[in-house]
Amino acid sequence: MRIALSLVLLTDLVIRSLSIKAHYSDEGVLPISILKQYNWNPYYFSLHAISGSVWFEAFLFILNALCVLCLLIGYRTRLFTFICWIFLVSLQNRNPFILQGGDELLRLAIFWGMFLPWGERYAVQTPTKRDNDYFSFANLGYIILVASVYFFSALLKASPEWHEEGSAIYYALSLDQIRMPLGSILYRHPDLMRFMTHFVYWLEVVAPLLMILPLKPKYSRWIGALGIFCLHLGIVSTLYVGLFYIIGISTLVGMIPPHLADKIEQKFFPGAAEKRALIPDEKTNRWLSFIRLNISIYAILLIAYCLMLNLGQVKKFRYELRYELLGISNILRLEQSWGMFAPAVLKDDGWYIYAGFTDDRKLIDIGNDKDSIDYTKPERVVAAYESDRWRKFGENYTFNNNNHMRPYFCQYLIREWNRKHPAKHITEANVYYMQETTLPDYKTKPIQKITVCNCRENTETHE
Repeated sequence: MRIALSLVLLTDLVIRSLSIKAHYSDEGVLPISILKQYNWNPYYFSLHAISGSVWFEAFLFILNALCVLCLLIGYRTRLFTFICWIFLVSLQNRNPFILQGGDELLRLAIFWGMFLPWGERYAVQTPTKRDNDYFSFANLGYIILVASVYFFSALLKASPEWHEEGSAIYYALSLDQIRMPLGSILYRHPDLMRFMTHFVYWLEVVAPLLMILPLKPKYSRWIGALGIFCLHLGIVSTLYVGLFYIIGISTLVGMIPPHLADKIEQKFFPGAAEKRALIPDEKTNRWLSFIRLNISIYAILLIAYCLMLNLGQVKKFRYELRYELLGISNILRLEQSWGMFAPAVLKDDGWYIYAGFTDDRKLIDIGNDKDSIDYTKPERVVAAYESDRWRKFGENYTFNNNNHMRPYFCQYLIREWNRKHPAKHITEANVYYMQETTLPDYKTKPIQKITVCNCRENTETHE
């Protein structure tokens, strides 16, 4: 799991680096001053918010990648797990408008990794005599984390689309901005989508219970993990969700039961168990025992705290944490909300039109580099986004409570267009959203053209 999540961290860094100026510098869509003014939590920290320079951000990205490589090979694993967690929290705090549920799961998995013995195998550091069958309260916390993602996601799915109607998958696949080719095939079969809606709901209820109930963990935990693995395969084949699926699958690697881990080790690393048997017993002393006891107590408190964070979001649960205690989740970034397509599936879909006025007041399409504007629906809306980060940014960009960020994106569009197309200089840009609302039975409301933002070069006026 350590190796898998390290590879995810590296992949995430590469994807983020492709938009490093746009998403993390003052030359992009969210300058530090605007972040601190409108979207900052006083409990947060971010190394990436120290400077808005592209070169400073690039330096942090490189340093981050080197630390992830140390985690990947298992060098001083606990130390570099902590450093990688610091970098990840810092990166996520710098731009909250491009985050999705997978980012929360990745952040929390790395957090629990600080307390797990995941430097014991396939690492350059010196191993101990620990067997593959190992238990601690940190292990329990990690298992509950993975189970919570899907169990609480099911509890939050309270709308008729998930129950009486069975139309949730229909509405999800109606979102052209995330529907993949296989999803388009499934979209033609309403009865199958209705069955899949109920199947996904009950899978999210039952599979987590198999992970945590001590019936026969040797088998039940693996069956539950296998069910969630199939769920992720179904998601990635039908919906465009960025790295969410691979993050989820990577966390499931830690669910491999000890007897299967032994067989894998015997197959690919023969003699490893015999070599461990020759390692001298680990020396313990009073201080080491005291530290381990405190870590166990800390893990138990964290488990209870995280469960209360999740239960507090369930309507039928009568209790929630006091406001004063929520500062802990802000500092450690333990916040978690697993409301994937919950309580109902979003029914508003659409696509963006980016228009610009040239010096001679000619209106051109700066999104597709065309000399005229075409308002018709693209053949593949999902292909319009460079990455899921940009898709998530576009989703947040239209929300009314994010009006403050609109002129900065608009100005960024003008600057980038003029930098790349000096012969087609523009002085003004308009951002339109062509909203399409899904109705039952494959019907939609008339497409509504919404003016999201208008700005002039070197100004911050907007509508």
